[in-house]
Amino acid sequence: MLRLWLRLSFTLCLAAVAILATPPLTQIQDVIYKANGTLFEGVAQIEWNSFVASDGSPVPKNTNTIRIVRGQLRLSLVPTTDALEAVSYTVRFNSEGKTQYVETWAVPPTRSILKLQDIRTATPGSAGSLTSAVAITDVAGLRTELDIRPTRGTSWAPRRAAIIGLAGTLESALGADTDCIRVDGSSAPCGAATAFVDGDVPAGAINGVNRTFKLSVPPVPAESLRLFLNGLLLVRGTDYSVTGNTVSLQTAIPPVSGSVLLAWYRSSGYTPSIVDAEVPAGTINGLNDTFTLQTPPLPAASLQLYRNGMLQKAGFDFYLTGSTITFLPLSVPGRGDTLIASYRR
Repeated sequence: MLRLWLRLSFTLCLAAVAILATPPLTQIQDVIYKANGTLFEGVAQIEWNSFVASDGSPVPKNTNTIRIVRGQLRLSLVPTTDALEAVSYTVRFNSEGKTQYVETWAVPPTRSILKLQDIRTATPGSAGSLTSAVAITDVAGLRTELDIRPTRGTSWAPRRAAIIGLAGTLESALGADTDCIRVDGSSAPCGAATAFVDGDVPAGAINGVNRTFKLSVPPVPAESLRLFLNGLLLVRGTDYSVTGNTVSLQTAIPPVSGSVLLAWYRSSGYTPSIVDAEVPAGTINGLNDTFTLQTPPLPAASLQLYRNGMLQKAGFDFYLTGSTITFLPLSVPGRGDTLIASYRR
């Protein structure tokens, strides 16, 4: 009877020990700093899915929050590297009311006190780990995607309409808040029309006596008028004056019979995209007859091409095809000559 009682007591003691036993734990202790060298203040929220520890203890899915004061992190966790199924801890470090970064822990069984560097691991879904930085080249295709994205240009500003600049950058449209934006990115008062007069032949007798000529419409502004006599640009205020659409020549000798008077001007105050004083690309050597502009003039008649300061005449001195200028044999620029082009685009 005594032997039976002793055996029963021993069995009950083993059962009590089994009930009171806990799964093995690994101690983790470290000091956490911010990038500026100050101690981290906040909490670490630790999450895990259900798993079975190495000793067969079931660990159900749960969340545990650890307070971090003056950077001090101290806690104990059930090891996961020797669990019966693969599992890890997801840790969110919260400070200043938001999640600062997230990392994944794989905790090994040991009696030593581990630091964070001993348990951090890189797994899909872990972001913001303090142990390593992800380079752009580490992400497949990221460099290409970043390169094809438009970047912010020098004229970019908040609360403005965005346009694509000549370099492919995002720029801000210029103009008043009530203006309308055009397809080319320029702006103007809504409903405003823009008219250009190209190669206008002022009305009036060219007889060596007459000095008064009429333009088709008044230039707006008057400063937009470019008046040429036999290809030579006349200077407003010195060679002529303009009132409305009336041009009064002040040259020493009025245009004689056979002279050519031509005018280019705007008939509204809005200025679109205009190219001034561009040097066409091409070798000036007396042999090369082909030169290229950066963009095609629109319209072609807006092109004003100067050779050594003299206006060249389309169809007589050169032909224009798209952005390509082809000089006729007798007008090919020689060494030392200069070419300047102005046009709309």
